[in-house]
Amino acid sequence: MRRLCAALAAVLLGAPFVATQGQAQSQVYDPVPPRGSAYLRIVNGLTGEVQARPDFLPAQRLGTAPAQRIMAYTAVENVAGRQLRLEFQEGQARGSVTIRVEPGSFNTVLLHPTAGGIGATAVVDTADFNQTRSRIAFYNVLSDCPAATLALLPSGPAIFEGVPALGTRARSVNPVTAQVRASCDARAAAPIALQGLEAGGMYSIWLMGSGSNVAGFLTRDTTARYQR
Repeated sequence: MRRLCAALAAVLLGAPFVATQGQAQSQVYDPVPPRGSAYLRIVNGLTGEVQARPDFLPAQRLGTAPAQRIMAYTAVENVAGRQLRLEFQEGQARGSVTIRVEPGSFNTVLLHPTAGGIGATAVVDTADFNQTRSRIAFYNVLSDCPAATLALLPSGPAIFEGVPALGTRARSVNPVTAQVRASCDARAAAPIALQGLEAGGMYSIWLMGSGSNVAGFLTRDTTARYQR
C-alpha cells in the first residue's frame, strides 16, 4: 500500500509548471478579454443563498449546491486604476467591498462569515497552464482555519499544506484518478474524487463550512462569454 501511494503521489504531483499570464489566457480562456481587462468570479462561502450586486457586472444569485456556489470567471473591462464595488446579501445580512484588480489578472472574491455578519476577501489566482497536465487550485474558505491541508488518500502525502484562511495555492498535476481529502486540523471533509480531469483543464477544490460542519468539493473553472 505504501508503494502504491508513493507511485500515485509521484504521478499526481510531478514537477510544477509555470506559464506566463498571456499564455494561460490564450490557451485556456475563450474568448480572451480585451487588453486592459481582468477575469473575476464570486464564490459563496456562506450557509445560505446570496444575492450579489456588482457595479461592474450584472446581478448574480449564488446558491448552496456546490456548482451553484462558484461563479464563472467573467471579463471586467478597463480595470487599471479603477475601484470595483460589490454589494451582497444573505437573508437579512448585508455587506459590501471595494477592490482593485490588475489588468490581465485572474481574481476570486470569497464571501464568508465574519463576527459582525458577512465579509468578502479578494484573492489573486495563479493561471499556470500546461496543455499536457491539469491545473488544480485549493481554496481555504474557512475564515477560522489558519492552515488547511489537501492530502492524497488513503495515507499519501499532502498535495497542499499550510494554506492560510481565505487563501489559495495552485499547481499543475498529471490528469489521473485519485481520492483526496481537505481538512483543517481535526475538521475533515468527506473524500473528494479526482476523476475526469483533462489535460489542459483548470480545476478548483474548495474547503468551506462553519464550525465542525465542513465540506470539500471539486469544480472545473469556466469563463462566461464576454459582454460589453
